[in-house]
Amino acid sequence: MKTDCYLPEHHLFSRLGKHIFFNVETMLFYEVTPPARDLISCISKDRGCDPIKALKGKYPRSEIRNTFLYLSKEGLLKEAPSNSIKPILKKRWGIRHLELMVTHGCNMGCRYCYGASGPEQWKDAPHLYGSSTAGMSLETAKKGVDFLFKESGDQKDLSVIFFGGEPLLEFSLIQKIVPYIREREQDTGRKVDLSISTNGLLLTERVVRFLNKHKIGCQVSIDGNREIQDINRCLPGGRGSYAHVVPGINRLIATRKGRVPARVTVAHNQVNIPAVIEHLLQLGFGSIHVEPAIGSTGESVVSNDDIKAIKAQNEVLALYLVKSVRNNRYFNYTNLVKFIRHTRVIRERLAYYCGAGRTYFSLSQDGAFYPCHRFVGMEQYKMGDLENGPDFTLQKKILSLTVDNRPLCAGCWSRYLCGGGCWKHAVDLKGCLEVPDNELSCEVIRHEIECSMAINSELDVTDQEILSELYEETAEPYLKTDGFVKSPKMGNLSFRMK
Repeated sequence: MKTDCYLPEHHLFSRLGKHIFFNVETMLFYEVTPPARDLISCISKDRGCDPIKALKGKYPRSEIRNTFLYLSKEGLLKEAPSNSIKPILKKRWGIRHLELMVTHGCNMGCRYCYGASGPEQWKDAPHLYGSSTAGMSLETAKKGVDFLFKESGDQKDLSVIFFGGEPLLEFSLIQKIVPYIREREQDTGRKVDLSISTNGLLLTERVVRFLNKHKIGCQVSIDGNREIQDINRCLPGGRGSYAHVVPGINRLIATRKGRVPARVTVAHNQVNIPAVIEHLLQLGFGSIHVEPAIGSTGESVVSNDDIKAIKAQNEVLALYLVKSVRNNRYFNYTNLVKFIRHTRVIRERLAYYCGAGRTYFSLSQDGAFYPCHRFVGMEQYKMGDLENGPDFTLQKKILSLTVDNRPLCAGCWSRYLCGGGCWKHAVDLKGCLEVPDNELSCEVIRHEIECSMAINSELDVTDQEILSELYEETAEPYLKTDGFVKSPKMGNLSFRMK
């Protein structure tokens, strides 16, 4: 029984006890039987092989033959090679999201902060985190908002993100610019989603009332329980911050239960994601997103061994997520839920990881534009300024760097689901935008996608939709997917790691 057939570009893997075939060309995945897995493996190595001979003694002849016929019927085995023409990827641009870097001052001194590790770095880049530069002026903030409304064309849904440093250090500015944004909404008939990212130290009753009154989304950066938090997220002088942030966090969560997202950084030799998620869910956070410390973070940057630990713990969490859903309990660990959503219904192939430099601009205190907050202060990534107007040279370069045009990405099976990874990670580890961080962040992302496909193969459609909605409601503005069909909400989770 000679095959002499062709397979589409694919990825065959086993994860969480599942054997899965992912068709890169169609973006569909299939849970396959062991005979199908082994037959595909044989043909991948030699398309003209005799599978009955190759698998003799492992499976009955009839089972091998029937498996071959089934794969052919499903279109996974073809008589001719697939068309090698790359699909047309959508290259969206046109600003819709504006990040106001209202300050680079901070009331913490996190050991892994990628902005700066000491004053000696501020000479060449005076706006790095922790520097003594003044906050953004109201005039600059207003001009930035005006820029957003002007440059967004006919886009109806926009967003403004308040970032820092610690943006609540400039709460007086935020109090003034928010009414201005709402006035522009009324004048133009647009809708602006407002959000802020904070370390939680300044979530006073007054601040929380203001955030709620003006419907400002609030993401809190926190790393876990007291022991974990106090290792890296320190106050000036090195004291732990956990006891100081919890009161404000409790104050915020009490007013918007299940709707506050947490952002976690995992540092070198401190990988304990299940414990982190358990604690943050007990505090009442509605979603948790975890990122390894990558980039200019000194001794805190994760190692290959840390990545292995992250992957192993993600598998534990994936199995627990399935178990929880079967008990009608849902929790939003966005690292997995994101790809549960993305692999459930493929809307389109991703050309890029995020909107940085395309649909998402960051405005620094001095009125300069950058792709996102991670690039602020890096002159080579400056994209013009308010005084002279935007410079779209870098945007054109970013637009040209789709996953099909980037080394390593072009041959990676996950490229259309991943989008190529964080631009700043590529710059930090490879020194340029073109080459992704294949050894660290790419390894984690590919594993998350595999886990999510395995999870999807266990869940029914309704459960997949519910988890997808959880992700859409808490995703960063530049990572949201348009056109998602909403599903009914479910009850709260009582999370216990076994």
